[in-house]
Amino acid sequence: MYELKSREEFIRAIRGNEVVLVEYYKPEDKDCEIMYESMKEFSKYADKNILFCRVNIKDHPELGDVDSAPAVRVYYKGELIFEQLGVLSNADLNLKIIRRSIREVLSKRNIHVRV
Repeated sequence: MYELKSREEFIRAIRGNEVVLVEYYKPEDKDCEIMYESMKEFSKYADKNILFCRVNIKDHPELGDVDSAPAVRVYYKGELIFEQLGVLSNADLNLKIIRRSIREVLSKRNIHVRV
């Protein structure tokens, strides 16, 4: 999972890759830790063409215009196609819901990647 620390890195990531998942977090936040565990597990099984990134919104609030954390956004060819704000209390359940939701969005757009 790549840590994005500048506007240039962010733009390069979402424009230079077909599917990009960005996790927005605040350090030392318990909900963000749950989301991180979910995304770490997700990245193990997802299509290797999906780029997984993280943005620390405390240090880099300009990267994504996100007011609260945790949040997950999925970009397809630079376009935002999915967003989830908040987290469920269990990392496994959170992962299951996010994967299902992303899979549904990708399927509706006829995008074939394993999630």
